[in-house]
Formats: sequence, structure tokens, C-alpha cells
Amino acid sequence: MGRFLSYCGSTFLLVLSTSVCSGGESIIAGKVKSVDLAKQEFVLTETSGKDRTIKLDQNVVINRGGRDSSAELKVKDAVMAHCDTTAVTWTATYVLVQDGESANWSLDRGNIVKYDSESKQISYADEQGRPYQFSTTDAKLFINRVESKFESVKTGEPVLALLKKAGDRSTLKSMYVTRK
Repeated sequence: MGRFLSYCGSTFLLVLSTSVCSGGESIIAGKVKSVDLAKQEFVLTETSGKDRTIKLDQNVVINRGGRDSSAELKVKDAVMAHCDTTAVTWTATYVLVQDGESANWSLDRGNIVKYDSESKQISYADEQGRPYQFSTTDAKLFINRVESKFESVKTGEPVLALLKKAGDRSTLKSMYVTRK
């Protein structure tokens, strides 16, 4: 019986590790070590010191100085990148360059909990289930990269949030929803 349980436990861990590594989304932070425009990729030295090659999505958005654009990355840029991941490839869909006005900005992922159109407040839960609520008065929403109204978000929808941090307080700058 003990061997059977050990076998089942090992099989469960194998299945769990395969599903975690097989694909999804992730946010990664570090400094740009090199950029290869011909290959549409860059090498990021993570905060842990590990180097990771990240491909640039054909529609990648790069936010530099608080503006979304397709500006180029530079060696030594401090960045946070939202990536689609597989077991072997990381592809950046959104890159936040943390310098100048956006030095204290960050990215967060989660799911929409609700939007209150009267108070203009949006709530989402991050990946750990922690709830957050922000005013949308000065924020923008992009659905499939098109500026949209917050009234059009749907409960449970995955979201990427761009946050401006000042001390222990964060302000929502924009939210990004990708619908298929």
C-alpha cells in the first residue's frame, strides 16, 4: 500500500510539474543584457541573476516614459515584461521600461471581479487571489489593444494591470484585456 501511495504521489507531482511548465503567462523583471533586432528577441538578466532569452511578440507594446509604443529596448533598461510562456519559449507581449516617470511603475496580472459604473471603481483579484480596487477616473482600458470603456469588462476576465506606485499606495494607469 505504501508503494502504491508513493507511486500515486510521484505521478501526481509529475503531472503537476508538466502542467505548470507547459504554458501560460508570467511577469518577469530584470535588466536588458542584449537586444537582437534581427531575431526579435532580447536577453534579460532576471533579478535572481539568471539570464533568459525572451522573444518579442509581433504586436509587442513597449511602455517607455509612460507611453505605449513600439519603441526599441536598450541594453541596461530595467524592465518588467508580461510574457506568454511555454516550457522552452518566453514571448513578451507587453514590456514596461522602468525609468524616468515610470521608474516606480509595475505590472500585475489577475481576473476582473467587478466594475461599478456609479463609483467608477474596478476590482480584480491577483494570481494569489488577493483583491484590489482602483478608481478608473484617470485610467485607460484596452481590449485587444483598442481603447475601450470600463463598462465593457466582464467578470472573471483575465487582465494585465499597469500600476503607478508612490510609497505604499498604487494608482491604476491602465488595464489590458485580450479576448480571443
